[in-house]
Amino acid sequence: MQHGIYCKHEEHEDHDPSQEPLITSQQQEHVNHKAVLVPSLQNPFQSNEEAIFFVGLHEVIMQDITPDNFGLTPAEWGLEQYPPFETIHVGHHAAKDLDISLAEPIWYTRACL
Repeated sequence: MQHGIYCKHEEHEDHDPSQEPLITSQQQEHVNHKAVLVPSLQNPFQSNEEAIFFVGLHEVIMQDITPDNFGLTPAEWGLEQYPPFETIHVGHHAAKDLDISLAEPIWYTRACL
């Protein structure tokens, strides 16, 4: 496609069909993955368990309890303040690092909740 108009194949003189297997093999690591399983839509609670869970959750929220080992307490930050970003590893074998903004007024409150 050139300028919104499909071009005939003959107009592309730089196209080399012998390069297609090379291009395919280079891209294979990016597209050859297993599908991610979709979580069940089924309610995980049975009978009155859901009500018990939400009563307990409400108590934790009201008492302003922040659990350990979730990176939410000052002792876990390694800094004097909530970190401005978090690095997650993405890509094939987690080969690439991606910095995600953790704007404190938004994400810290949500993460604690």
